[in-house]
Amino acid sequence: MERKTTSIKISPEIWQEVKIHCIMQQVDISDWLEKIIKENLKKK
Repeated sequence: MERKTTSIKISPEIWQEVKIHCIMQQVDISDWLEKIIKENLKKK
């Protein structure tokens, strides 16, 4: 699957939490975000 660089606006506090979470889970932030987005889209 082709991936493209994008940008989002997010509060610095949440971004810090996401970075820590992903480091602890040993997952890339982009992979984690993509998984969360896909899961939410399936719920529709």
